[in-house]
Amino acid sequence: MPADDLFALVEDLRAPYGLEKSVKFAPGAMIDDRCLVSVHRSALGSSPAERLADIADKLGMPADFSAKIASALEGADIVHFGHEAGPRSTVKKIYFEYAEHARRAMARGEPALVHLAFKWTPGLPGVAATQYTWSPSRTGAEAESKLRALLPTATAPRALRGALSLLARVAALAETGDLLMMEVEEPGLPRRSCDLNVYDAGLRVRDVDDLIEAVAKDFAVPSSRRLAVFGGAGDRALGHLSAGVGRDGEEFVTFYYGIEAHGPRR
Repeated sequence: MPADDLFALVEDLRAPYGLEKSVKFAPGAMIDDRCLVSVHRSALGSSPAERLADIADKLGMPADFSAKIASALEGADIVHFGHEAGPRSTVKKIYFEYAEHARRAMARGEPALVHLAFKWTPGLPGVAATQYTWSPSRTGAEAESKLRALLPTATAPRALRGALSLLARVAALAETGDLLMMEVEEPGLPRRSCDLNVYDAGLRVRDVDDLIEAVAKDFAVPSSRRLAVFGGAGDRALGHLSAGVGRDGEEFVTFYYGIEAHGPRR
């Protein structure tokens, strides 16, 4: 996967990391040069903010934004590094995951910020700050209602169809209130989407092959292109689905799958 700069920086930490692949569908396009690389905060050493700022600088984060890293890192347990090479630009990302804080809030049934992500295009000014917020959905009907409000038919019909189809396949998880569904937004930008985490449902990519096919057709992506990417991924665990309207105003659906654990480089 052409994300050599990112992998080199993560491997320099000499710590275990996780690797998750994803494929994004957008109008007339399927973007598969995407990944998330995840490390525990402890991998950043005794001066985590400084180490992370150095990594961000090497990944081309605008210098005037790196000062925000220290405050974002406060309370974070896990850091995810993202890479997305689209048809027009390459985007780099750093996600801060507040896992322990979120678990405590979830146990109380209170909304919680699970992730805060910084996303930028190297060489261009500006950084988008994306917020991923969980709020309780106690039944499948409640989850469906939230999806319909978040992804209106008038602006995100393809995203809504994809999200509802996946929700129907994890009905048992949704009815127990254990479905991890997050609302995603970027203040000041049109981004509005959902993220459905279904790792706990035990699905494989092959179990949603018809859903992936339907999404590809919805976005006018040729079947041959879809099969070239997903054809060998049937046994991989399905992780989560992100769907909605991006900061560029375009509708999208993204499938994340096949998280792998990697040991530190020797």
